[in-house]
Amino acid sequence: MHKEGMGYRRISDFLNRSGIKTHTNKIWSNSKVHGNVKRMQERKERISLRNKTYTKVITKFRIN
Repeated sequence: MHKEGMGYRRISDFLNRSGIKTHTNKIWSNSKVHGNVKRMQERKERISLRNKTYTKVITKFRIN
């Protein structure tokens, strides 16, 4: 919804009208929606970095 241009307040109003509660069984506010969207984006970034493959480069390797 946010990617489609909907604001946090409108999203919270939609969720409340639809009868969808938070995981603590409370109503949605714009700050709760913002926090969830932010955490979702951070999680997607972490997952993309976790699945990224890096090339192995070893330089100046010496055994004394």
